[in-house]
Amino acid sequence: MYFSKSHFKPEGKVAVIIGASQGVGADLALKLYHRNCSVVLVARTTSKLQAQVERIKKTVGESEACHISYVSSDVSKYDEAIKLWEEIIINRKLDPDFIFTCAGSSIPKLFNDLTGKDIENGILINYNTAVNSIHTGFKQILASNSEISRDQFKSRHIILFSSVVSFYPFIGYAQYAPLKAAIQSLSIILRQELGPYNFRISCIFPGNFLSEGYEEEQKTKPEITKTIEGSSVAIPGEECADLIIDQLSKGYDTVTTDFVGWVLGCSVLGVLPRNWSFFQIIISFFFSIIAPIANWVVYRDIITFFKKRDNESEAHKVD
Repeated sequence: MYFSKSHFKPEGKVAVIIGASQGVGADLALKLYHRNCSVVLVARTTSKLQAQVERIKKTVGESEACHISYVSSDVSKYDEAIKLWEEIIINRKLDPDFIFTCAGSSIPKLFNDLTGKDIENGILINYNTAVNSIHTGFKQILASNSEISRDQFKSRHIILFSSVVSFYPFIGYAQYAPLKAAIQSLSIILRQELGPYNFRISCIFPGNFLSEGYEEEQKTKPEITKTIEGSSVAIPGEECADLIIDQLSKGYDTVTTDFVGWVLGCSVLGVLPRNWSFFQIIISFFFSIIAPIANWVVYRDIITFFKKRDNESEAHKVD
């Protein structure tokens, strides 16, 4: 697959992008529109969607070969997701070839510092937006194609967004990582259930990338979380979008955006589609040996962090 780039051809197709008001969703919309793919941007905030449409048109220019539009919808609510697909498929007469579920929001905090609202938002934004969008969209597509047999369905492609922390979850990401791990699990099930309807299912595991959301994360991210992340460098959002499109074009359905993410993915191969599988098997073998040592080092750093925090708290009480 590495030497072929024929597995993702957006030209002349229609893409629906969930979570396209900012971040990698907006950058993917720009990249796809530039490739003459019609795009429908979906998010909750109308003003942000309008701003992105104007930005993309200004950057790429108006195209006669495709169109760009938006739908304001809170797809974390199931009923709103139903209305979204009624608008796209029934009212606008669009038959999407690609469905990207890019919505996500991380609030990195220690578990004890999370609020009930933080936890609820983690479930709504990081999981419900994806499962609601795909479930209601699939049902609407089935209803719209009720007169044809399953093997006559056209090729469609769902691109789910998980995270590299689903491979290796650690302190500070209790609000985020478990839900992104659920997306990874969902991708495996959808590959089995939707494959017979000619759906391709891909799952993206991005590392850090520059966005409004990333900047917000830094405001609450605990120091111990930053320590474990080490020198992870956030890449520009457009570069992240280019990497995703490149990997999809090569036919990969498990997509990481940096080498660290790929290596961590080797530690949990399971039944996920492989990416350079021969090398992944080798790295996975070494992981099985060094994982207990790595876990010990991380836990040592965590204990040191809590001891330091406790000492600082006691010193503050004395003062």
